[in-house]
Amino acid sequence: MGRTGRPGRMKFNYLITAFIILGSAALSAEAPGSEPALGPLDGRNMYAPHLPWFSFSADTAAALPTGSTKTGTAVYLLNEFSSYPFDPDDYTLESDGRLPAAEQITLTAMDYESTILELSVDWQALAKWRFSADWRLHFRYGGFMDSTIEWWHGLFGLSNAGREFFDQNRSHWNINSTSGLSMSGEGNVVAPGDLDLLALWSFWSSPKLKLAAKGAVKIPLGRQDGGFSSGYPDLGAEFLLDWHPFIRWGFYLNTGIIIPLAGGGKVMGQCIPAVEFRASKGISLLVQMNVQSSPIIGELDYIHPTFGKTTMFALPQTDLKIGIKGRMNRFGWQFYIEEDPLSWEGPDILLFFGADWTFQ
Repeated sequence: MGRTGRPGRMKFNYLITAFIILGSAALSAEAPGSEPALGPLDGRNMYAPHLPWFSFSADTAAALPTGSTKTGTAVYLLNEFSSYPFDPDDYTLESDGRLPAAEQITLTAMDYESTILELSVDWQALAKWRFSADWRLHFRYGGFMDSTIEWWHGLFGLSNAGREFFDQNRSHWNINSTSGLSMSGEGNVVAPGDLDLLALWSFWSSPKLKLAAKGAVKIPLGRQDGGFSSGYPDLGAEFLLDWHPFIRWGFYLNTGIIIPLAGGGKVMGQCIPAVEFRASKGISLLVQMNVQSSPIIGELDYIHPTFGKTTMFALPQTDLKIGIKGRMNRFGWQFYIEEDPLSWEGPDILLFFGADWTFQ
């Protein structure tokens, strides 16, 4: 029980079906012209065991118009639930079928909802050089989505991954690693995040292929207690590729390395592949992944139905994003839904809403 029951794959079957229907309907829309493709979906890794360290958001290798500035804002809404492995037959359940309060606390790894506000700015200072910064403010609380998620799972006969044994609308997390690092907290929490500074060099550009390199440094301005920051800087380097073999299709690949300078996290590799279908001049549908090795290893082993015996938090993240992007002149917007259907090392479910404005 616990992590062995997260029903990610089944839920994403419905999402992929909806994506195919939307894409088929969009074929009747006006075909895109010579305007730039919209690029991959934004948004960084918000999984709690990875959160104290830097991670790259997906980006395009293409340069903005020289001298332009793009300002953006985004909202992440996520529900997280993960318990440590347990057998409910080993416990005396309460009359409502849930675990006693003390056992709920002991067995909870993560159980909360969160709203995260993000601010970002991109400045194309030179024809091939773009400089960026982004920062986030985190809100954690008990929330209101637990009953809806349990109802949804029951409607389709899906596992609740042990949710049914824990009280609804709690805010509690207790993440421990073999390195001695501990991230814990409860209740309503407001926490500033770290400041990320980035520089992108677009060193190759042709009509169908664009290449770039990016460097990043994390400035540790975030709240360290509770797991919102490691308290130390991180460095990152990344290679970006955009390929547009056909007018409606774009393929993107970001591959990078993240080096924590201290704070108990391991060096991480990150790979972000994305596919863009340009439904019309101002609308694109996207499928995207974030594959990222873990900065920590937990203390308990469990049996993963796909990967076999492993350790808590040790598997790489394999998040899948399905979303839509739009642009009208200088205004851009996007929405996606995210979950990890393979390794389960990602938020239980995440919704992202973003908007940006470009100044010339």
